[in-house]
Amino acid sequence: MDTLTHSLLGGVAIRAAFPAEGSRVSLNNRQRLTVGALAAAFPDIDYLASWVDPMVYLTRWHRGVTHSLVLMPLWAIVVGVLLALLFRRRAHWRYFSLLAGTAVLTHIFSDLITVYGTQILAPLSSWRASFGITFIIDPWFTAIVLAGFVLGLRDRPWLPPSLFLGALVAYLALESAMKLQSLTVAEDHIQRHGLLEAHATALPQPFSPFNWKLVVGWDDHYDVAYINLAGGYSVGVDETGFWAEARRTYRVADRPAWQTFSRYGVEPGTIDLARRLWRNHQLDYFRQFAAFPILYRVDHASNHECLWFTDLRYVLPFMTPPFRYGLCRTDRQTDWHLYRLTMQGTPQRL
Repeated sequence: MDTLTHSLLGGVAIRAAFPAEGSRVSLNNRQRLTVGALAAAFPDIDYLASWVDPMVYLTRWHRGVTHSLVLMPLWAIVVGVLLALLFRRRAHWRYFSLLAGTAVLTHIFSDLITVYGTQILAPLSSWRASFGITFIIDPWFTAIVLAGFVLGLRDRPWLPPSLFLGALVAYLALESAMKLQSLTVAEDHIQRHGLLEAHATALPQPFSPFNWKLVVGWDDHYDVAYINLAGGYSVGVDETGFWAEARRTYRVADRPAWQTFSRYGVEPGTIDLARRLWRNHQLDYFRQFAAFPILYRVDHASNHECLWFTDLRYVLPFMTPPFRYGLCRTDRQTDWHLYRLTMQGTPQRL
């Protein structure tokens, strides 16, 4: 989930859970919203680690110790003390720590519902938990908490913030139901083609809770389809551009367009090399991160050769994948080195 949405949710949660009436610490609505927003944004401070090592940050550090339920009490106290000093209420650091802990919990929860995975047991375990029901940027989720945050600024809002939290729970229930429904489409594909050892996954997609990506994994291959459970989109044959392509991607659920991807590509001369390079120790971290790794592309030029890998979780037909890592060499006599393919398409050595 993006940091702005985390902050909005944290503010609404504090505003709803800790009313001004009856509190020993006098904080008005704006102050409580601010406390919740600042504390809820704290776990994403791990982004600073990306300046040290982008690869390790991506696969190990992001959503690690700062997103841990094990360490949450520590972060609650640290952030609570800082906020108590900021608001000049040093004597009430325990109360601010309680608010901070609640807000940090909303951050961890709203990351858990995405597909990236969150190390809730760090540093005891690097296991990543994920419910996978919400796309990493969800405009509907954000709109609900934004409305609750804005109305929460009023002394007596005509709609209480707790109502928006209830609406959020209902929205997540809808997404969960859509995930289960989309999995039935994938299971039907498995049975129809006799893929007895295959496993099915449904991944939430952007723009709508009815958009889903289906991934059926078998051997070193993945069958992928994009569906819309609300009946698909109406797109004119002459329509072009980003939004037309995005709407065209998601088909009606009873007529999915399946496409097969291979982990090591399909070119006979490339498969063995891709298989060998995928096991190269320089890609250890990316192998641990990628749930559905595939060979993204092969670059052959007069002065270099590169094999790029990506993760199908983040591949969309109408967007450039954000995570593309590979190995390059300048000629056949030199060693392979780790590179990242930037969004501009430029190889960047790591």
